[in-house]
Amino acid sequence: MRRALLIAFALILLLPAVVAAKPKKKTYGNAPQDVFNAALKTARDRHVVTVVDQQNLLFTFKTGASFFSGGFVANATVEPAPNNGATLTINVQKKDGGGVEFDAGDRMADKFFDQVSQELAGESTQPAAVKPAQPPVAIPDSVAAAQVASTDTGIVSVKTWPEGADVSVDGAFVGNAPAELKLPPGKHTVGVAAAGYKPWSRELTVLAGSTATLNATLDKQ
Repeated sequence: MRRALLIAFALILLLPAVVAAKPKKKTYGNAPQDVFNAALKTARDRHVVTVVDQQNLLFTFKTGASFFSGGFVANATVEPAPNNGATLTINVQKKDGGGVEFDAGDRMADKFFDQVSQELAGESTQPAAVKPAQPPVAIPDSVAAAQVASTDTGIVSVKTWPEGADVSVDGAFVGNAPAELKLPPGKHTVGVAAAGYKPWSRELTVLAGSTATLNATLDKQ
């Protein structure tokens, strides 16, 4: 009986830890775009990026399952901070059907912050969990120029078969399909690639306030 009471008491103490983690923040002494690029590369190398909004410096990614968790969905945003720095905010939520997390969500966010610090310092040593490490993401010149010229965007939804293919805009990786891209007006080339399949690309003109859908079916090599 005493053992059962001790176990019940321990479970009560653990209950607050199974709730979804609150957003966590870390401020870096780097420019917002540099922090965004480092965070996006960290998520791309180790997890699965699902949505990228380059103009507003935010993206969403999913983690894999572990012993204590069925995995997480995390939203990452980068905002300017004093002294030309930037604040990275990670909002971690449990996947539907996920198991007991304890403080796994907080630990995942803290580890992600450390990995971004390493990436910014050029000292990243952890191997990619999903894909080989790739160079930091750079915003294409055509996208950067259009962002300066206009704050209006158009939305391009990209769906692929097979699902989860890599999506790039003007040669720069932006996430995995399905993806909803907010792009500045102008001509852009959307590319899709997946291992074992022939690359696919489509050039299109994005208009401010417009909405377009691209369905890419990849042929096997």
